[in-house]
Amino acid sequence: MTIIETLQSLTNSQGSLLSIQKRLSNTSEIMKDETLQNFVFDLRDYADSLRVVTDLASLNEVKEIEVTEISQVFSEQNQLLRTLITALGELDDNNKSHEFFGMSDGELRRLIGSLQGVLELNSLNLQDNLNFQRLLKERNITINQTTSTTNTEPEKAGFFQRLFGKK
Repeated sequence: MTIIETLQSLTNSQGSLLSIQKRLSNTSEIMKDETLQNFVFDLRDYADSLRVVTDLASLNEVKEIEVTEISQVFSEQNQLLRTLITALGELDDNNKSHEFFGMSDGELRRLIGSLQGVLELNSLNLQDNLNFQRLLKERNITINQTTSTTNTEPEKAGFFQRLFGKK
C-alpha cells in the first residue's frame, strides 16, 4: 500500500468515526452520563487529531459503522498510522521529504512526531472503548440508527431577522 493509499484509508475511516461520534452525541442517554459523555468527547478529540495528516487528502466515502465496530476502526487506524509513520520515516531517512506534499525535512519530522502522539491517543481510546461498550450493554442503551434528521418544525427566526423582518 502506498503512502497516498494509506492516507486515503485513514481519511475515510476518520469520516466513519466522526459519523458515529455525531450519532452518539445525539443520544440523550449517553450525554446524560458523564463517563459515557467523556468517551464521546474523547472520540471527537481523537478524530480531530487525525486532521494533522488527513487534511492532506479528501474524504471519498464514509462507511457507516455501528457502535460495536469502533474497536475494529481503532485497530485498523492503529495499523494505518504505524504504516504511515514507517513510510514517512523512510522518506526522512533517504532525504526525500519533499516527495510528501513538498514538505521540508523539519516539517516531515514534526509530522512524524505528531502522528506518534495520535497513535498513543489511538491506543488509549481503544482501551477506553472497552469500558464504554460494557457500560452501554449494562445500561441497555440503544443508539439511533439514522444519521439524517429531518426537521419538521419551521426554523425559528434569529433575533435580527425578527427585529428587521428580513430573512
